[in-house]
Amino acid sequence: MRFSIRVAGALLAGALLVSACGGGGGSHGPAGSAGVLPITPSNPLSPSGFAWGQDIVAQLPYLGPANGGGLSLAVYVRMRDARGLVQYAQSASDPSSPNYRHWLTPLEIGDMFGASQNDYTAAAKYFASYGLHVGAWPQREALSVTGTLDQFTRAFGTTFGRYRYRGKEIVAPNGTPHFPSTVPIVAAVGMMSATPARSYFIKNNNASFFGYAPQQLQTGFDFASAARAGFNGAGINVGIIGTGPILNANGGDDDVAALHQYWNASVGSIVQVAASPQPATAANGQTGTGAADYNPTGLAAPPPVTAPNCSPNPNGTATPDYQACNPEDGEAQLDTESTTSLAPGATTLFYLAYNPVEYCFGPNGYDIPTNGACAAGETPVQAEGLYLADDEIQQAIADDKADTLSLSYGLPENQGGGYIGTEAQPGLGPVEFASLAAEGIAVFVSSGDDGAWECFDPSTGAPLGVACPSYPATDPSVVAVGGVNIPLDEAGNPISAIAAWADNTTQGGDGSFGNNVGSGGGVSGIFSAPTWQQKTLGATQREIPDIALDADPLTGPSIFQDVAYGGAPYASGGTSAAAPEAAAQWAIVLQACKANASCAKGTGAYPYRLGNPAPLFYAIYATSTYAKGTYTPTGFTPQLDYAHVFADVIYGGNQAVPSGNAPQPTTTPSGYESGPGYDQVTGLGAPFTGHLVQAVTGTKVP
Repeated sequence: MRFSIRVAGALLAGALLVSACGGGGGSHGPAGSAGVLPITPSNPLSPSGFAWGQDIVAQLPYLGPANGGGLSLAVYVRMRDARGLVQYAQSASDPSSPNYRHWLTPLEIGDMFGASQNDYTAAAKYFASYGLHVGAWPQREALSVTGTLDQFTRAFGTTFGRYRYRGKEIVAPNGTPHFPSTVPIVAAVGMMSATPARSYFIKNNNASFFGYAPQQLQTGFDFASAARAGFNGAGINVGIIGTGPILNANGGDDDVAALHQYWNASVGSIVQVAASPQPATAANGQTGTGAADYNPTGLAAPPPVTAPNCSPNPNGTATPDYQACNPEDGEAQLDTESTTSLAPGATTLFYLAYNPVEYCFGPNGYDIPTNGACAAGETPVQAEGLYLADDEIQQAIADDKADTLSLSYGLPENQGGGYIGTEAQPGLGPVEFASLAAEGIAVFVSSGDDGAWECFDPSTGAPLGVACPSYPATDPSVVAVGGVNIPLDEAGNPISAIAAWADNTTQGGDGSFGNNVGSGGGVSGIFSAPTWQQKTLGATQREIPDIALDADPLTGPSIFQDVAYGGAPYASGGTSAAAPEAAAQWAIVLQACKANASCAKGTGAYPYRLGNPAPLFYAIYATSTYAKGTYTPTGFTPQLDYAHVFADVIYGGNQAVPSGNAPQPTTTPSGYESGPGYDQVTGLGAPFTGHLVQAVTGTKVP
């Protein structure tokens, strides 16, 4: 039996010392206690060491050695100017900068900022010398490295062990990896078989509510007026970083067809894009298929989706068929059905990575086979989806086809370590999101579903009781999307005020409220406030979210899953719903920009792209009386003011206190409260699509 791994393979590398202080200059600071998270500081990008997560692993119970099985890693190669890439990305999205909307290609990113060809090739040759599969990308930031645990043991110079992480059994290195000084490797993503990252998808267990029809959400957030003006996302590509398999890609559209038929809703096309790194030398402009190309690259085309409940041993055979059970992922369905129904003219590109290396799945979570076999009660599985998210992001950078991109997952900022790095020495995460922004691609990221406290004790999973946000929502190159509760009538008209999605608005399966959920938000302990937040909020540190859309599963979208196997529609939610809604909304803005010569003034093949939308959102906010300062970039003048573009959400908080049998923190943070203007629950508020089109592009939408 095979399942797709639904946790992100983000690096747990050299966790930083994070100060969880409140405030940061926003309108509403946390009332909970501030403190320092109990982790040891380290230099995650030190050339003399190798950041892989040893600070976190040191806190975990050791269960014994790990033998057999395999790994799939994204190896971060030393770049010539990683910080310069981040700075360029910010300037390319800044209307006041001479670099504004000067978009780069993947090859230009590699030539200007990426690893040198010699360093990139040296790193690839090193791993290939141990028999590992090595794949490469034209932007020359990371390598895709795949192989057996034994091969990685020899290449990394350390053994692997089994540890207890959040109550589950995982595999991680027993010591610090060592490489020759001539090998230009900075860090690796995926060296632990489980990570703190998780998707932000919530299924509503209320059987009497099937969720809002697409038309209700289109009316509620004013997609409808844009559609009447001819803007439905036509000619725009919306990308989704895949968390797991979907049934409705490339012609297998049972679920989307059911969504269309059930609600009589217009839907667009969905195309699945496999993560396909190049042979290492081909990425450097060379040709050939010999041994020097290090083929195969390890990743493969994802297998077909199967029934949710199926047998791992077809026809009674003794050997499990790993392709026999590959059920589709609810998170993936939510993401793709949201974009294809809210922007039905757009094409949704669903990025999905698959690696046939063997893992095991059992009652204690994911494990690597011992001596080549899974233990009793465990089942062989392969890595797919969110576990390989960095390969999917690298693919999105390399093909440069998505105009806007949605990510519905995150990890606690305090456990990002070398994946995040520092502002002076960016890790692979900031490099990837800067690359997307430098290409002009707008990235929308879920802000989280645990309110103000996204962080937890890695050994027990218990909340730390310290305010802490989620990454990559805090990355300055993305738009962080929080959540609201939007009560609508059957026609989609609001029947009461839009409120923050909060712990006390979400009903559990037993009918009770208080489920430790709510719109993620807070103040970054790593990133300083970008210019657009400094000038409008008076902030010193990056604050999230930036905007908010529908996330409460009590007012959530209708999703179809496993229709071919009898699946019924259900309501869903989480900020996993809000992020793709925002990506669909921005696709409509980009279509309008593309049709307006005075707007489509960027360089290169995509002159209509606008880069990171956050500076434009905050320029609109600067027209309000709530802004603490002025932000009037010379290259952009909003055509409508804040009050006409945003629904200012002033009710609800994100304390998210756990209830029932949930682990209790030592100190409960009170979280943040909504209020007039910006707050760390719903950000600037909920944008109205038609007015956002007019404010940004100048195209009037009646």
